[in-house]
Amino acid sequence: MALYFSPGRQKQVIKVLILSSTAILIILLLGSRTPQSSEGQFARLLKLPTTIQNDHVDAVSPVDCSIDTNLLNSYGYNSSILYSRWDIAVEQSRSFTNFSDRLDIPTPEFVPVDLSQGNTSRSECMPTIKITAPPPVSVNASHLTFGVSTSLQRLNNSLDTMAHWIGGSQARLFAFVEGDGPLKQTIEQRAHQLDIRLTMMESGNDVLDRYFDLTKILYENRDAVSQWGVVIDDDTFFPSMGNLVKRLATYDASQPMYIGGVTESIGRVGAFGFMAFGGAGVFLSMPLLEEMYQHYDKCEGLRSGGGDKQISQCIYIYTRTKLTWDHGLYQLDFQTDASGFYEAGRGLPLSLHHWKSHDWYMVDVLGLMRVEAVCGDNCPLQRWRISDEWFLVNGFSIVKYSSPMMDEIGMEQTWDPSPAAREEGFGFSLGPLRPKDEEKFSLRMRDAVVDPDGSIRQIYIHDPENDEPPHVMEVVWRLVKAV
Repeated sequence: MALYFSPGRQKQVIKVLILSSTAILIILLLGSRTPQSSEGQFARLLKLPTTIQNDHVDAVSPVDCSIDTNLLNSYGYNSSILYSRWDIAVEQSRSFTNFSDRLDIPTPEFVPVDLSQGNTSRSECMPTIKITAPPPVSVNASHLTFGVSTSLQRLNNSLDTMAHWIGGSQARLFAFVEGDGPLKQTIEQRAHQLDIRLTMMESGNDVLDRYFDLTKILYENRDAVSQWGVVIDDDTFFPSMGNLVKRLATYDASQPMYIGGVTESIGRVGAFGFMAFGGAGVFLSMPLLEEMYQHYDKCEGLRSGGGDKQISQCIYIYTRTKLTWDHGLYQLDFQTDASGFYEAGRGLPLSLHHWKSHDWYMVDVLGLMRVEAVCGDNCPLQRWRISDEWFLVNGFSIVKYSSPMMDEIGMEQTWDPSPAAREEGFGFSLGPLRPKDEEKFSLRMRDAVVDPDGSIRQIYIHDPENDEPPHVMEVVWRLVKAV
């Protein structure tokens, strides 16, 4: 029988040698069983740990690499799966600069696992690798005031995702809502628990009027520190408030500024014009809001599309300010498959949109961002090359391309594979683009579970279309050194 020992664990080997007589006895007792069964029981009895492959990390607790079959059962898997796992340890450093483009980790090797056996211990744990990440930072966004027009039900459904970016940031949120009743009180209580500075207002106006009315609310509720008013949709998501605050600091808020993201589709630009699309976030400096306020009565009568269109008309007709397109803000007017955007390796966007609509596409943004608790704000969506074909897109997918992927700059055109879309339709906003890889093998992240010790377990799954067992990849992130 070949025992597995993690690299650099000579002390562990010595301990095993000291216990050799016990080990021999165990082997003899198990000799009549199958090699797989005896190996598994022997490893469990010895409780062999794995450790970080780095000499200057002195103490790392043993890794439990057993398979949580109850968790996998909860996804509807009750028989056999093909399973693999990575363990990644994170050491925070104040001198961190950026992540490497490559991750020195073995390509996945999937082994059959029978989920009907309960929690399954593995005879060999993969060695843990270590990466360095930045320490957490506190964010003060009190100079930002957000406005949204929605319904009570949609606001209630959006609170958890809103709490990710606005909770505890000192930014304020004003919401025009429809109706009243017990749900409003529930929302107020939940917002307080989530540390969201929320003010709800009722309005008898229609959705279009309420959207533009937010510009008046944002200006009238300014305070001594207010710099930016931000109009959003209820499915606008800011992955990192820290990154957003840093980006806004590069603009001069003492001047009239109109900042946003344009739709990625040239066809929709033709239909709606060159403007800040609401789902990406419409950022208005206080001097610009003041100018708009002076023309509010005239702007209120403008009618030619959505509320974001009305804002752009007011600005273009009555002020000299023009749109500043920030390419980190995304409207994401994609339908069906947006994986090419998320797997492009172009860094964490400032904003995301349309992520929870079956009419567009579906992404679990909270699950995507959960790993930031261990490896920092910019760790989610970090793309690491594992081999010529394999990539880890943190929090979104693990991908094996059908051939060595040498074009690391182009974005895979998964939402519309037509040449016209590549050359004209989306090239102006997202180029360079590359054709869709119809044969790529992709495991999408299904869940991100927080363990009691603070570790994050990401579950990536590929469900085959035939009767073959699903592929399940578990990626466990542990913080081993905090600063």
